[in-house]
Amino acid sequence: MTTFPIDRLLPQLCRQLQPGSIALLQAPPGAGKTTRVPLALIGALGPMGSTQAIKGRILMVEPRRLAVRAAASRLAETLQEEVGHRIGFSIRGEKRRSTSTQVEVLTDGLFLRRLQADPSLPGVDCILFDEFHERRRDADLAIAMLREALPLLRPDLALLLMSATLDLTDLKQRLPEARVLESEGRSFPVETLYQTPRHQESLPLQVLRAIESHGLELPHGSGIMVFLPGLAEINRCRLVLERTHSMRHWSVQPLHGQMPLEQQRHALCSCDNRFDGQVILASAIAESSVTLEGVRLVIDSGLSRQLRYDPNTGMEGLETVLSSLASADQRRGRAGRQGPGVCIRLWSSGQQQQRPTFSPPELQLSDPQPVVLELATWGAGLGEDLPWLDPPPNSSLLEGRKQLQSLNALAPDGRLSAHGRQLGQLGVHPRLGSMMLMAQRQGCAGLGCDLAALLSDRDPLSNADVGCDLAARLTALKAQKQLAPLRELSRQLQRQLTRLEPSPAGPHDQSRMTTARTTAVDLILCAFPEWLAMKRPGSPGRFQLRQGRGARLHDSDPLAAADALAVARLDMGTRETRIQLALALDGNQLVDLAEREGSWDDNLHWDPSNHRIKAERTLRLGALILRRAPQPAPAPKRCRDLLIQVLEENGDLTALPWTEASIQLQRRLDFAHRRIGTPWPQRDLKHLHRTARTWLGDYLEDCLGWRDLESSTLEEALWSGMAWEQRQQLKQLLPTHLSIPSGRSAVLRYEMDDQVVLAVKLQEMFGSTDGPTVLNGAWPVTLELLSPAGRPLQRTEDLAGFWSGSYAEVRREMRGRYPKHPWPENPREAIATAATKRRLGRGSA
Repeated sequence: MTTFPIDRLLPQLCRQLQPGSIALLQAPPGAGKTTRVPLALIGALGPMGSTQAIKGRILMVEPRRLAVRAAASRLAETLQEEVGHRIGFSIRGEKRRSTSTQVEVLTDGLFLRRLQADPSLPGVDCILFDEFHERRRDADLAIAMLREALPLLRPDLALLLMSATLDLTDLKQRLPEARVLESEGRSFPVETLYQTPRHQESLPLQVLRAIESHGLELPHGSGIMVFLPGLAEINRCRLVLERTHSMRHWSVQPLHGQMPLEQQRHALCSCDNRFDGQVILASAIAESSVTLEGVRLVIDSGLSRQLRYDPNTGMEGLETVLSSLASADQRRGRAGRQGPGVCIRLWSSGQQQQRPTFSPPELQLSDPQPVVLELATWGAGLGEDLPWLDPPPNSSLLEGRKQLQSLNALAPDGRLSAHGRQLGQLGVHPRLGSMMLMAQRQGCAGLGCDLAALLSDRDPLSNADVGCDLAARLTALKAQKQLAPLRELSRQLQRQLTRLEPSPAGPHDQSRMTTARTTAVDLILCAFPEWLAMKRPGSPGRFQLRQGRGARLHDSDPLAAADALAVARLDMGTRETRIQLALALDGNQLVDLAEREGSWDDNLHWDPSNHRIKAERTLRLGALILRRAPQPAPAPKRCRDLLIQVLEENGDLTALPWTEASIQLQRRLDFAHRRIGTPWPQRDLKHLHRTARTWLGDYLEDCLGWRDLESSTLEEALWSGMAWEQRQQLKQLLPTHLSIPSGRSAVLRYEMDDQVVLAVKLQEMFGSTDGPTVLNGAWPVTLELLSPAGRPLQRTEDLAGFWSGSYAEVRREMRGRYPKHPWPENPREAIATAATKRRLGRGSA
C-alpha cells in the first residue's frame, strides 16, 4: 500500500480524536489527509492500523461536488471497493450509499440541510470538514450551529477541521478547546519560479510564454495545470493555445464549475496517448481535494473569483481579486502530488508579499438572505449568541432580515412565518423558493422547479453556443441526456413541494397563463423583480436594470435585440455587470407590468436650451421609464425648488431678469446694510446667492423659467423681510432721484464701489456752491459733470473746489466747441440751465 507523509501522524490523531473532542489538522498539499484520515478513523488501513477510532458513521464535508465524487472514488479505490459500500457519497441529485456505509462524503450545503432537519445527527459519531481554509458560507454556518448544539444534543460527537493552509494562530483563539495536529510536508518537492508580466502582455500570452519556457520539454503524457480566475479567462486562454503552432500536439482541456460533472471528471483523467501532453485550464475548483493525473507543472495567474454581495444594488456576484498566499500555496501543491514538479507564478517575487495571507470568509461577503433564513430556521435570530468563528456583519444580517420580511418569510419580530418555514424546507435560495411556491399556486409547479433546478446549479449550456436565453435551457432540460441530473433535481424539488403544507390558493389569473414562456417570465420576475432590464435606445446589448444599474449582453447574443429581459443571473465582473441568464419580454409585456406594479411620477428637469423647466409625467418601474407625457400644471413648490437648484448650480444670479431698477435697489439695500447695519439686511450678491431660497423662493412658485419672473416681482423679493416703513426710510436715506439747480429731478446711480453718482450737464449745476449728499448729509454724491453733448468732463465730490480750480480750464476748452451754451466766468452766480444762450434770451459769455 502506498504511504503518505501523514501516515506517521495517524495513530496520534486516532488517539486524540475522542468522542466530544474538537481537533485541527494542518497537512500540506499532497500529505494525504483526504484519502488517509477517514480510513484511519474507521480502522481500514490494514497493517498500518486496524483499530476503529470512530464507531459510528463519519460524515466528510467537502466544498464542491467534484471534490465529493473524487474523494469518495479514491477512498473506495484504496479499499478496493465500489463506491456505495463502506465509502459513499451524496450530492444534490445523486446518492451512492448503503446501510454498510461508514464514511459518507457530501457537500457543505447538503450537510447543512441534514443538520437543520435533525441537529442530533443520529448514527453519526464524527464530522470531518475537509479543505476548511476555503471558509465557505454553509460550512461556517454549520460549524457555528454544531458548536451550539453539541453540548446539549451530542456531547459525544467528534469534530475535525482539516486543511493544507489553516490559519492556526487565529483558529486556536476561536477554538481554545481544540487539539492541534500538524503533518509533515508534501510528498514531492516543488520548485517555485516567478514570471513577471511584460508591458501590455495579456494573460493568455503570459500563460503561453510560461508553457513554452518550461512545459514543452516535459516527459510525454505530462500534465500542465493553469489556474485562471474564471470562465472568460479560460476561454480566452484556450483560444490562444489552440491556435499556437507550438501547442499543436497538446490537448487543451477546460475545468470549471459550469461544466457538467462528467466532463469535469473526464478532465481529471490521464492524457490521451495521441498527444504529447495535456494542458488543463482550471478555475479554483481544482485547488482542493482532487488529484490531477500526471501534472508536473502548475502555472498560477494569481487571480481568483470572489463572491461578493453589494448592498447598494442588492446583487451578489463574482469579482476578480488577487488570490491569497494560502490559495497560492494550495495551487503550488498540485504540481507535487505524483512526483517532483514546478510552479510558475505570473507575478514578481516582490509582489508576493503584497497579497493577503488568507481569503476572507465567504460568510463575510455573501448574500445575507440565505444566512438569515438559516438562522431563523435554527431559531437563532440574527445569530447574536451563536459561537461563530467569524460572525457575519450585523448590518448585512439586518439587510437580509428586511429583504426576507418583504418576501413575507419573516414576521416583524424576525421569527419565521408559515411562508418562511416552507422556504426553509425547500433548501434553495429564498428567491427561488418563493418562485417555486408561486408556481405551485399557479398550477405550474413543474416549470417552477425546472427553473429552480437550473438556477441553483451551474449553467448547463455554453453561452458561446446558445447565448443567455434561459428558454433554451428549459428546452434542453427536457431533451438532452447530459442534463439528467438536473431533471432529477427538478423532480426532487417538486416532491419537496408536494410534501409542504398546502399554500393558500390565490386568484387564478388566466391572462398570465397563456403560454409556458409567459409564465416563466412571471416566475423569474417574482424571484428577481429588481433585475428586470430594459434596453437602452441605440445601444444593442446594453440594458438598464429596474434597480438602476447598467448591464450588458454580448452584441451577438440572441437576446441582445430584445426590448426587455427578465434576468435570472448576473455577473458583476471586473468592470461592468454582465447578464448571464434571462428571458425576453416584448414591449407590451413590459408596459403591462409597469401599469400593474409601477407608478406615474411628476418629473421636472431644467432645459438649458430654452432656459425653462420641462414638466412631464412618467410611468416608472423602479429606475425604468416606460412612458412620458407632458405635465401642464406642475406643482408650484417643486418648480420653485428646481429653479433655486439651477441658481445654486450656476454659481451666481446673472440668470435672473435684472433691470436697472432692480439692480439699483439691490445696491441701495447693500449700501444701507454696510453703512448703517441693523435693521437693514445683508443684500450683497454673494449673500443673495447663498440665501436665494429664503428671499426669492416664494416668488418663484408660479414660474417655469426666468422670463416668468417680472422685474417688479424681483424688486419685491429684494424687499422681503422688511416692513413698509423701511421702504419709505430708504427712499429718504438713499433716494433714487435728486432735484438739481436747473429745476429737474436727476437720477442717482449707485455703483459697486460705494460711489453714488449723479450725472448732469455742467450748466445745470450753475448757482450751486456745494454738491449733493445722501444718508442725511453723511455721504457725498459724486458729480459726473457732462458736456452739452452728454460726454463726461469731470468727476468730483467737491463742487466748490471744482468751480475754483478746474472749471477755468474746462471753460477755455469747451466754450469754442460749444459756443451756443453759456460758459460764465463765475458759475456760482450764474443761472442753472440745460438750454442754449439763445433760448435763455441773453448773450453772456
